[in-house]
Formats: sequence, C-alpha cells, structure tokens
Amino acid sequence: MLDWLACRFAPRLVGLDTLQTPELPDPAPDEELLARALRSFGEVDQLTFQPSGPTTNPLRLLMGMGCRDLITREADQHPDTAGRTPNFERHPAFQPLEIPVEDGPVLTGHHSTGAPGAPIVIVVHGLFDSHVAGYVIEYSEALRRFGFHVVALDLRDHGRLLGSEHVPSLGLEEGRDLLSAARTLTRAEGVSVGLLGMSYGGHCVVRAAYEASAAGEADVLRGGVLSICGPLDVYEAIVAFDDRSRLPKAEGFIDRMIFRELLKVMERHLRLRSRGHQLSANQTYESFVRQVVLPGHPKQPNLVGAFLGKARSAQPGITDAIQVPTLVVHSVDDPLVPVLHARRAKQAAGENPFVHVREVPFGGHVGLGSADGPGTLGLLGTFFGRLRDG
Repeated sequence: MLDWLACRFAPRLVGLDTLQTPELPDPAPDEELLARALRSFGEVDQLTFQPSGPTTNPLRLLMGMGCRDLITREADQHPDTAGRTPNFERHPAFQPLEIPVEDGPVLTGHHSTGAPGAPIVIVVHGLFDSHVAGYVIEYSEALRRFGFHVVALDLRDHGRLLGSEHVPSLGLEEGRDLLSAARTLTRAEGVSVGLLGMSYGGHCVVRAAYEASAAGEADVLRGGVLSICGPLDVYEAIVAFDDRSRLPKAEGFIDRMIFRELLKVMERHLRLRSRGHQLSANQTYESFVRQVVLPGHPKQPNLVGAFLGKARSAQPGITDAIQVPTLVVHSVDDPLVPVLHARRAKQAAGENPFVHVREVPFGGHVGLGSADGPGTLGLLGTFFGRLRDG
C-alpha cells in the first residue's frame, strides 16, 4: 500500500511546523493546580475545529502521513537504523539527548531550548514509530515555536532502544520511565514539565500521570498531560487487532484497500519485533504479549488477562486516581483506536476533576494536525499555555 504508486495518489498533507504559530494565552492566574486545570479544560471545550487540510477522510489521512514519512517508518523497524533518520537536521534548534531513568533504560531523543523559565514538554511517539517520526517532529517544532523547552524521546523497544534488553510492557514500565525522565528534567531546570503522547504514547503518558499521582508527585507533571488517540483500554486494543470485526469498517473500495494493507504493515512490524519467536497467525498480538512481553517481566502475573487488566488505563483505580491535569483528546472517526477508549476512560474517571475528555469530530488516528492545523495549534497552546507557571 505505501509504495511509490500508492503515494502518488496520497493527499499532500500540511505539517504543523509550516503554519504560523498563534500567541500563547496568559498563564492561568489560579495558584492551585486543580483550579488551573479546570480553567484549561473549560477553554479547551470552547475550541472549535474546522477542516483546513486537503482531507478529513481518516484512512486517507493515515495514508498521507505514512507516505510522507515512508523512509523513516521502514527504518524504525530495524535496530541498526531505528530512531536514526536525520529528520531533525531540518530543525537545528534540536540536539541529541540522553536521559537515564530509575530501574530502566537510558532514554534517547532530541531536545530544544525554549524561553528562559518556560516549561518543558516531553513528546512521545506511537506504536512502531520513534522520536524521529515526522508527526513527532512537527508537534515538537510547533511547541518549540510557542516558546516551550521540548524533549522528544524513544520508548522501550522503539527507536534507538529497539532490540535492547528492556522489552515493552504495554505502558506499565513506560509510564514509570516517563515520570522518571520528567523528574530528572524538572530537578535540572527548575521548571514545570508536561507530557504530550500520541497513539500508544498517549496511553503511556496517562500511565505516567497515574504513577506521579500514586507516588505523591503530581507537582512533577503540573505542566499537564495531553493524550491524543491513546489506546487507553489496552486489552480492547489487542483483542480488536486480533479480531478486526471489532474495528470500524471502511467504506468504499479504496478505503477498504488502504485499511487492509495498513493492518498488514502493522502485522509485519510486529513480527520484526518478535525477538525470534514464531507468532501464531490467528492470534498475532496476543501471541506477542504471551511470548515476548510477559517473559520480559517475570515479576508480573504470568496470565495475559491479569497483565492486561493491570495495564489498562481506562479502569477504576487508575483514571480516577490521577491528580495531574490530564486531557484526553480523541477523534470520533478514529479507525485504529476507536473513540470508545476515551469514553471508557471518562467513565472510569467518574467525578475526578483532574481528568477531562474532549472528542473532536474528525482527525482519524492522530491526524488532527493534518486535518485542522490551526485548530490543533490552538489546542496545544490553550492546554499547555494555560497550565504553565506564571
């Protein structure tokens, strides 16, 4: 699907890093974190989104994003090239960075220096991608132009950590890694830290918000946590990828072809990460959990159901326990991670005022920035801008 011929017909998407950046709103005047969060959530709800790109078709957006970043996406599947595509050379303000985390790997990435005293925002990629993926760079550059310090990092078994001894954990350890990185950065710079995660990264940043809250360190992430199209119910995500009848159905020949080929690409990427295991054809993702993930975490219960139960963010005891300003944004037309993930997170959060869900009418899977660039910049500026320290 993502070959030369297909890419000839893919929509030419406009990147966030090419748009004019609006001014940030003033920091919220409230001293207490909850009051600041509520003010930010209220303004986010007032935002309107209007199509500004060449398409809002969710599958064409995925196709356009993939074709625009074809070389990097393929390179990110092989340990000797993953996370090494020189995409950041177009943005010389970003320089390589390494952050050791407690009881985990040394996280690799790039960072830029923002205005003095400005907050830090850590940007986290999606499944099978890395910190040099095109959409990660676009969001990072947009945040840099707002004046933030920006850090884009690789997750476990992604980017330069692909094939390392630290196997993925469905967000459990990744959330702790991100909290540890945020802790290190805020101690070094003395400023607030926020997190922006997309797709799988969106799930991991919500886990980090929970870990910070459980450790009594909500202040470490007082800059806010923004999750975009995150698979917050990991069990449902894995079941749906193994039983595609649970995913939204594509309409029309071209869209069905795009979706079918996209899922085939994802399966190939999964098998490249199997660490020598022969994954079964009919239960690929569950087999990956059983054969690759669980053996790498012997302290976790050796049952898929129990492990996935603990890893789910959209459940009582997780989302309702968060004490960090956490905004969950999800496209209603997301074909890969349906909006039910956000709705389940909202239900699990109950009356927790620190967690807010905003559904947007279009954008597909992490394609809102391509479908409505100005609206997406407004979202970033409103949320992180209002929460920044005065």
